[in-house]
Amino acid sequence: MKSMAYKLSKNNNEKIGTQVSRKTKQLDNSYDVQESEEAVRETEVAEGDGPVPAVTMTEALDHSYYRSCESLVQEIMKLEQHIKSLEQEIEELKTKKHPFTIDQIIDCEKKMLMYTTLKADMFNIIDATLQRFPLNYVDGWTPGAISRRDQLLMTLMKLKLNSPILDLAERFCTSKATIHNIVTTHIFALHEVFFEGVIDNKMPSLLKCKSSMPASFGDFSCCRLVIDATEVTQDVPGQDMNAQSHTYSSYKNRHTVKSVTGVAPNGAVVYVSKLYPGSTSDVAIVDHSNMLAQLSPGDMILADKGFTIHSLLPSGVHLNIPPFLKDKGQYTPAEVQMCRKIARSRIHIERVNERIKNFEILSHIPQQFRHISTKIFQVCSMLVNFQDPMIAEIAENFAQNQQ
Repeated sequence: MKSMAYKLSKNNNEKIGTQVSRKTKQLDNSYDVQESEEAVRETEVAEGDGPVPAVTMTEALDHSYYRSCESLVQEIMKLEQHIKSLEQEIEELKTKKHPFTIDQIIDCEKKMLMYTTLKADMFNIIDATLQRFPLNYVDGWTPGAISRRDQLLMTLMKLKLNSPILDLAERFCTSKATIHNIVTTHIFALHEVFFEGVIDNKMPSLLKCKSSMPASFGDFSCCRLVIDATEVTQDVPGQDMNAQSHTYSSYKNRHTVKSVTGVAPNGAVVYVSKLYPGSTSDVAIVDHSNMLAQLSPGDMILADKGFTIHSLLPSGVHLNIPPFLKDKGQYTPAEVQMCRKIARSRIHIERVNERIKNFEILSHIPQQFRHISTKIFQVCSMLVNFQDPMIAEIAENFAQNQQ
């Protein structure tokens, strides 16, 4: 009996000890929670402007900035995937070819002259003028992915460099059909706005010519026009023997087309005829064109020996060409002096024709642009007027006026 009583007493003591231990742990936990809540309140009171209501740990755990580990892991995985996709996009952008634009060269004068023959201010003038008019694209659809400024750049590059259509398509990241549509359309637009609207049938008067006449024309103060003929090479025109005979130039010994150009005494291009077959004489081109109809009594024309157009001149219009040697053994001193004076004044038309031929498209007009070859030649001639003046005296006056 004593042993049984002893065992019961021992078991009761163990149960009581276990209960005491549990109570002690609960009190410790409660104490820790109270200390945490007091610390939070003290911190918030220290950082805030006034007393903060008491927040229990249970309420704090309910706030949105307390998140489970699983949600954080999922968010990290999503961010890692997003970072990976951005890195792939960056690599694609690095390897992707960017189209050629005017903004890449507009601030470099050498590049502008190389690609367009124009300085930035003249390019902007042409662009601003064309922007005032809507374009009717020849192929019936509008290439909206390329800006109008870049379309003008593309056209000028074709004229200056005669870059192949495929090359321009690669540079501007577009198709060959788009290049053809843009270039052809802008040639029509440039021709209509700047050639037909400014040069064609609008030759400056003698009074205007005298106001800007350089000193080299001192002996020809009544000169209104200096003319010369220039030729452009083209392919043999198919199997038509008649057309081949017309385009073959005995002067150039190849198939060409010819135009008569005219400049004012100050070097500005004021007249450009259509393109004629290379075998056409200079006199026949002048007779067929409307150049002489624009002259007035008292005007003078300077030309070379090939322009024997005395019988075609309107009343009161004079022609000054170098004298012919004929049956004489040599020129007289007066004739030599006259030849020198005419040559010194006519040199400007030679320099203008050289600038026109600097447009590489005229070295060999492509087959797809053969039907607009006259417009191409006249547009190139018109663009010479947007380049720097070739006569030093005129260039100095131009620079002073700009200041």
